[in-house]
Amino acid sequence: GMGRHDVAIPIAQIHDKGGKIVMPGATKEIVKAMPPFDYAIDTTKRDQFVAKVEQDIAKAKTEIAALEKKAATVTGDVKTKLDADVIALKKDLKAAEEKLAQMKRAASNKWRTFEGDVSAAVTRLRKSLDKSIG
Repeated sequence: GMGRHDVAIPIAQIHDKGGKIVMPGATKEIVKAMPPFDYAIDTTKRDQFVAKVEQDIAKAKTEIAALEKKAATVTGDVKTKLDADVIALKKDLKAAEEKLAQMKRAASNKWRTFEGDVSAAVTRLRKSLDKSIG
């Protein structure tokens, strides 16, 4: 109805009792008195997260390009390994870019649902890069 406002509830105060979410000692008055949950703050976090991921992806692209260059200058087993690395890295890169694109298409207040996937994809990309470069 009209008087609805979303509130941020500290997770520690919530208990799950047989599928019912209960907040001990939370009367309607207490809940009403809680500060409204501000999506604007969340949007800032989302923007920071997106910016960081985009930085990581850009850095990965640069490093992959450098590996490709290196692969062009070597022969034999080293080249075979580097070529394989580059192919694998490009797959990881594409996955990270796709996950990020999905998140960007989602409603801004739903971004946290994608955060884990995006983070996992970027982490995998970083680990693969560290292995290839190392």
